[in-house]
Amino acid sequence: MILIASLFVVVATFSQQTVSVDNRLIAKYTEEELSEIQRNNPADIEYLNWFLDNAFVIKEIRNPESADIQKLRYLDKETKMAGAEVTEYNPETFNVMEYKISILPNSSNYYKIGNTGKVLVFSSGEDLTRRFNEYRRMRYENK
Repeated sequence: MILIASLFVVVATFSQQTVSVDNRLIAKYTEEELSEIQRNNPADIEYLNWFLDNAFVIKEIRNPESADIQKLRYLDKETKMAGAEVTEYNPETFNVMEYKISILPNSSNYYKIGNTGKVLVFSSGEDLTRRFNEYRRMRYENK
């Protein structure tokens, strides 16, 4: 009976540590890549899932034609290189993993979304790390 109870605790603990992959990650990573990440470093999957909704904001800009901001480009999944320029923005279908973006270590990064009047703003790597660690601390303290 003690063996069964111990096994239940181990299984329960393991299942709490298993992080499912958000389907939006498929836009950037192959299923094999995601399986490998999940197997070898599940905390990275947790971060990527968090990143999808927390790493950026979309802001309005007044004169998109004259703004000296780099243009947002699609990510070529096979080559991992920048592809065509993004010309439209739909908040219902926006998936940050579809684009070629960079996170700067100590400053925010900006991308103009065509002539939509929108700009995609990413927090610095340092800020993202701090916010993700705070998210994890709050999440696991409440369990």
